[in-house]
Parts: sequence; structure tokens; C-alpha cells
Amino acid sequence: MAHAELEIIASAFEAATHEMAASLVRTAFSPNVKERADCSTAICDASGRALSLMTNAPAHLGSTLRLVSAILRRFPVETLQPGDAFLANDPYIVGVTHLNDCTVATPVFHDGRLVAFSAAVAHHSDVGGRVPGSEAGDSVSIFQEGIRVPPVQIYAAGKPRADVLEMFLLNSRMPHYGEGDLMAQMASCARGNARVQELFAKYGHATMLSRIDEMLDATERRLRSRIRSELKEGTYTAVDWLDEDGVSGERIRLAVTLTVKDGHLTLDLSDCSKQIASGKNVPLTHSYATAYFCLKSVVDPFVPTNEGLYRAVTVIAPEGSVVNAVAPAAVSSRNMTSMILAEAVNNALGQAAPARSVAAGGPGQGCISAGADPVSGRYFINYENLAGGQGARCNADGMDVVMINMTNTSNLPIEAMEMEFPVRIERYELVTDSGGAGKFRGGLGILRDMRLLADNATVSLRSSRQKFPAPGMAGGQPGGLGTFLRNPGTPQEVRLAMTTSGTPLANGDVLRVVSPGGGGYGDPRERDPAAVKRDLMEGKISVEAARGIYSVNH
Repeated sequence: MAHAELEIIASAFEAATHEMAASLVRTAFSPNVKERADCSTAICDASGRALSLMTNAPAHLGSTLRLVSAILRRFPVETLQPGDAFLANDPYIVGVTHLNDCTVATPVFHDGRLVAFSAAVAHHSDVGGRVPGSEAGDSVSIFQEGIRVPPVQIYAAGKPRADVLEMFLLNSRMPHYGEGDLMAQMASCARGNARVQELFAKYGHATMLSRIDEMLDATERRLRSRIRSELKEGTYTAVDWLDEDGVSGERIRLAVTLTVKDGHLTLDLSDCSKQIASGKNVPLTHSYATAYFCLKSVVDPFVPTNEGLYRAVTVIAPEGSVVNAVAPAAVSSRNMTSMILAEAVNNALGQAAPARSVAAGGPGQGCISAGADPVSGRYFINYENLAGGQGARCNADGMDVVMINMTNTSNLPIEAMEMEFPVRIERYELVTDSGGAGKFRGGLGILRDMRLLADNATVSLRSSRQKFPAPGMAGGQPGGLGTFLRNPGTPQEVRLAMTTSGTPLANGDVLRVVSPGGGGYGDPRERDPAAVKRDLMEGKISVEAARGIYSVNH
């Protein structure tokens, strides 16, 4: 009976966070949340342990690691009431991994006792700072990235704190988006509160606390068992490189030493580069999230995401390194760095589990366009990440044009984009030969031309894999590089920097984004000729590649 009860309660927590996420997407106002689903939801217990997370973006895992403890340090348990709600976004206080990921948390009560917190993370389109969209790889301190919010109370016993909300929204260039998304986060948390209260009402306080402990222990046991069965004990090393730091042009070393022993992983990141003077630093909680994501994806993709998973991993990341930046380091573009860090971690995990190995992929290219909409008269900010190609797997091709590693947000549909913003998409296609050649081919990147139909427009760009391609594995070739171009194919064509912010665009200018492809796996000469001919017919490879690389005549 107890085991069945445990399974029911664990599944109910999973269902609750999925319902919260569905509510958040359905009721959000900004395209970034309602279309791209750049949001996540969580339920934590009264001490802050994660009980369930629904993470559209694995980066959001970090947003809950310190959230509850930071709230309770400022608002003691005895002062909390039903209907309270708190807002926070500061990486150095609550662990949210950059300022755009504004997090709302509400306490959950049963019979007058605090039993849990519901939390909803949403990437807000703008939180102030020096550039529209608040995310710039070339910012040199967090003070340039937007408003920093420690845990503040935005609702007290069900009544809004109008002064606090006004202060937050006044720091946004898109306050109508911000207000709408905040209300969607409140609705999401209300869903979570209701589901948790139903569970406590059904099973009772003592039983729920006991089952929660058992649930977390069961997750830990399951994961440790999978580590023992799937990974060979030993120490493994891997290195990958971020193209540049966004300021000086120096490349960034991302190195991991993985030790697998007795069902536990230790990830030592001590050999990574020192903290850098740009927004590509990674807060410690984001490095934790990267480690948890990689472990789950390689060892047991279906294991619940809760505190029990975290116990199976130790992360060593010295303070002052690029993977554990200290204030006031800029961190807004931390995801570009963590994408490559994840590739190094996956490489090391693949050495421990060759049957799960995968070549490196091409991360999405970040693009934030902004300006004055001549039709509506309103300022707009269009936040996007354009997917690259997944690295080839040891037994299958990489997926084309897919978000990998720490980002899993959706493509913003062209129809929605053109209705919402003064832009026109004129070309959108796979890039031939961008997937690294191999027995199994890397996934392809994309090319997209976007014409700005706005006045006083600017664009901020951030990227990786524009200098160092995704390397192949086991004889596979590297993937194609990404690039940014303004007015391609015209006398005014200009290649834009890999990291730039506030670059002016005239009304009518075209921005071309080419995303990188994934690395190949295995010797290309061992590829099935039928697969080569299929790729050729579908335009994924050229005639020259078929003949010269794969030795197949069409």
C-alpha cells in the first residue's frame, strides 16, 4: 500500500508541474513565453528541496536551487500568509541564472502550516539595462544588464504590492509584456498551490512528509543504480572551446574531469578559464544545472527531476572561474558558455558509456532585434535563439535544426513573428553540407533572412561555433560554422561580429543568421550509400560532398 501511495504522490507532483507549465504558456502575454515557451515550473518543499520540475529550458533548473532559502532569510516562516507571492531574479542572491529569468514563488499552506512553495520561471523580454532585451555578451558587469531583484513581496495576503510592481515594470522597455507574463506566472503558481493542497488534504500532513522523503530517496537510488549499470568507473577528461569572450576576442577553455565511482559522479571544472570581463560568465547554479541535465540525458532521461537527482552529482567549480563567476560579473549570455560546457561534459560521459556517446553540436545563435514599430507606434523587442544542428550519435544521424543542451525553447513561428513585430522573413532553409560528415551525419544548421521594417532599429547578437566548429567524433568531420551578415548579397554586405550589442539597422535592412551544424560520427566512407543518396536528393549534402567525402556517385 505504501509503495502504491508513493507512486501516486510522485506522479501527482509531476502532473502538477506540467499543469503549471501549460497554464503559464496558455496565459502568457509575450511571444517569448506564449510561443517559444521560454519558461519552467517547480514545486519545492518548505525547506526548498525540489520535488518536481517541468523544465522547458534546462537552464532554469538553477532558478530553484537557492530560491526558497533566500526568501525565508528575508521573510521568516511565521510572517508568511496564504496569498503571498514573491519575485526574484538576482543570480548572486537567489541563484536565478540571469536577470531575464524572473521567478515568482508562492507559499503553500495546509491546515495553517507552510508545506511547500510553487514557483514559475519566465524569461522576460526586457528587464532594463544598457541594451534592449537586457542580454548582451559584451556587457562588462551585471549592473549593465538590468534591474536586480532580491526576493521581494509582490502580493501580501492576496493583495498586490503596487509600489513594488510599478518599480519592476518601470525598468522594462516592454512593461505590457512584463505585466502580462507576471500575471501568467501568478496563475501558474495558483495551479501548483491547489494541487499540493489537494494532496495534503487527501493523505494528511504526516504521510505526505514521509512520502516526500521516500520519493527523493527513491530517485537517488534509481539514479545511482543507473550510473553503476551504464557508466564504467574511472576518470575521464574532455575540453571544448568557446569562440571568444565577447570583449577581447580571447577564446575560453571549458574543461571537465569526470570521476565515476560507486554510483556517484564528480565533475571537476577547475581547469576552466578564469572569470571573464563579459556577459558570457556562468553563475554556479547554472553550472549545477548543466551537470544535472547532462547526467539525466545520458544516464536516465526519464528519471524525475528532483532533489534526489542532485545528490548523485558533486560539482567542483572554483570561485572566480568562468563557471562560477562572482559579483559583479556580467552573466546575461551565460547560456552560450554553458552550451559548450555541456558538450565537454557529454564527451566525458560518452567515454564512460561509449554506447551513449554523441559528437558535439551546433548551439543556437542568439538574436535580439528592437526598434520603433511604425504601425503601432510602440517599441518592440523580438528575442530569439535560432537552432543549429545536433551532433551525430554513435548509432544515428544528428537531428537537423534543433535546440540542444541547456535550451529547449520552441521556434517562433514566422506567422506569429510577423503579426507581432515589424519584420518579414524572406528566406528560411537548411544549410547544405553544414552537418559534419561521418558514418552518421551531424545535424544541419539553418539560414534565415529577416528584413527589418522598423525605425531606429538595433540588433544584439551572441553566438558560439563561429570560429571553432563542433568537432566530429571517432573519425567524423566537424560541423559547419555559424555567421551573421547584414544585407547579404548586396554591395552593402557586412559580416557582423560574433558578439555585438545595439548595432544599428536601417528600416529595410536584412539580417542573415546562419546557425552551425553538428559534428559527424565515424568514418564518412563507412556511411550507407543509400543514406548518402537520400541526403543528396533532399539537398542536405552537395554533389561534391557525395563524391569527394563519401565516395558515392549519384
